[in-house]
Amino acid sequence: MKRVLFTVFVLNVVFLLTSFAQDNTKAGLPEGAIARLGKGGINIMRFSPDGTRLVVGTDVGVWVYDVPDGKETALFTGQPGQVNALAFSTDGKILASGGFANPVIQLWDLDTDSKLTTLKLAERHDSITALAFSEDNTILISLDTFGDIIYWDVETGSKLLDPRNVNPVDTYEVAALSQNGSMAAIGDKNGTQINLWNTTTGRRRVTLNGHTNFFKEGPDEDEKEADIQAMAFTPDGKTLVSGSEDKTVQLWNTNGAKRSTLRGHQGWITTVAFSANGEIVASGDTNKIIKIWDVDTERERSTLIGHKNTINALTFAPEGTPLYSKCLASGSADGTIRFWDPETGQELITFTVGHTEWVKAVAFFVDGTTLASAAFNGTVEIWSLMTKRELTTFTAGQSDLAESAVLSPDGKFFVTQGYKGPIAIAFKPYGWGARSNPKRRGSMQLWKITTNEQLPGPWQNVANTTISLAFSPDNKVLANRGPKNIQAWDMKTNIELFHLNTGNPFPRKLTFSPDGTLLCVYGIHGIPEVWDVDMRRKFPTFADERAWSLAFSPDSVSIALGHQDNITLWNVTTTGIQERSVIPDNRRAFRDILTFSPDGKILLGSSRPHIKLWDVDTGKRLSTLTGHTEPIETLVFSHDGKTLASGSEDGTVLLWDWDKIIAKQIPHNKGN
Repeated sequence: MKRVLFTVFVLNVVFLLTSFAQDNTKAGLPEGAIARLGKGGINIMRFSPDGTRLVVGTDVGVWVYDVPDGKETALFTGQPGQVNALAFSTDGKILASGGFANPVIQLWDLDTDSKLTTLKLAERHDSITALAFSEDNTILISLDTFGDIIYWDVETGSKLLDPRNVNPVDTYEVAALSQNGSMAAIGDKNGTQINLWNTTTGRRRVTLNGHTNFFKEGPDEDEKEADIQAMAFTPDGKTLVSGSEDKTVQLWNTNGAKRSTLRGHQGWITTVAFSANGEIVASGDTNKIIKIWDVDTERERSTLIGHKNTINALTFAPEGTPLYSKCLASGSADGTIRFWDPETGQELITFTVGHTEWVKAVAFFVDGTTLASAAFNGTVEIWSLMTKRELTTFTAGQSDLAESAVLSPDGKFFVTQGYKGPIAIAFKPYGWGARSNPKRRGSMQLWKITTNEQLPGPWQNVANTTISLAFSPDNKVLANRGPKNIQAWDMKTNIELFHLNTGNPFPRKLTFSPDGTLLCVYGIHGIPEVWDVDMRRKFPTFADERAWSLAFSPDSVSIALGHQDNITLWNVTTTGIQERSVIPDNRRAFRDILTFSPDGKILLGSSRPHIKLWDVDTGKRLSTLTGHTEPIETLVFSHDGKTLASGSEDGTVLLWDWDKIIAKQIPHNKGN
């Protein structure tokens, strides 16, 4: 009864938080897509100068929240890209946004929530790490991942000065600009130094030394590199705060003098922020903890506890705002943004939800009205395909990091195996930039998510040997890939159906054929193997290359293997497996996702954040679907074959109208 009441309460809270929301599921959609589920993982947050708006930069765009009523607006540039840098003009009328692998800086008119100016970046400069307006709002200063500073004319969008480089090495871990953009702080990759630069002259002001570049989690563990993960300036630019994987927060005078080292965190520091008056500083870590420090006394004021995963971003509201004056807003990898009273440490409100990090699995319910998506931390979100809104969130299988998170084809069952330990999510230009140091591996958990019921069974006893998991197409069998074997159980009776000794520990992925008669293990570390489930026998080796990805055709008579530089197609016959044809392509086209269209005529493959389509018969490339900003993790068709769902490390699911996509390919097919 308590669980039911709690669920109702959560649903009411979510309703209140989203009741004023626009239909942002259609904002900035690419051609062929019909909805975007999720808002993307949180990278950065900023309050407007008057405190009436909270702006959130995520892996897919910018979200603007009206603080008094919670109304949300999504801002998309039209070009997929992460948003890792935000800056308000001093009068709060203009917002600048940019980020990693994002070829533009966008200036937004916040009175109309419309694009004001687009600043196009050269290829070298397409990853922005920090932005700042000059005090008179006529100039925008940008800093990219190579340390190049560019001054832009806000009105015309033109460059005022040639780029000035303020970093002698190719890339760096973290950077920050002072509020007026006159000073840049760059953390060197060795984890020990911070260099302060004059952005106008391009000259180094001073080098700060103090963080350690190695740390140990315990007396018996090896040393690990300790990178500086976060930095921020006080509004007056006189003080800098830095946080590191060495678990310390350090305060510096920007003239070069170190003020203090603040100790108390047990996890890596992932984000830091000063209050508007510079008197207090907040720091968040991988242990889900936020600490509030008094700058003058250099003592801890309070510890804020409530988030369920890594703290990704912190920002303070200005003083004197109509609501939540001087509050601290925190964004976490648990998908929530919370407001806190920094004086008392009391949580004021869970302001919003839905900012998921990394979608690992997607499944359509058979009735065609609902979709489930599983996240990196073992939570499962249930979505209405009618309203495109979240119905509820399943959290019983939650962990810090779910190494395996698999949904059954009908969306009713969920199996996961998680870790407990610090997870750092930072610096994500080329994919989900998680760094982890798991402490404890949990047992395998099998859940029936429609009833919130955990199903006990022998699978719970293989915690230390699980490599990969898979459900059978009929949703009745759970298979586990161990170091040198494959086990499968009937989920209803708990009876072990088969135990296959593979003798080969290297292929790590596991998948059933659509008819359930074949089971394949594959992966970049070994030659793929195909097993006949009924006969308990392995087919003779049919490929001599490692398979980065694998897919069975819908009729189970063909197999597609994605190799380093091509795709090979194979026929499955009663006498064995025979090579059929080769589709040439560049290695960059593949990660570990391939799938066939429902009619078996088109092959789809992930290409980092893009989806590529090939004609199966001719091998000709048809088109590329763009819209995600980070690598694709899963491609799944609805049971009626009309909708394609793509889940990504950017924390969102894109729904695609497959009939429209097919119609676009017809002219290409006629020409073959």
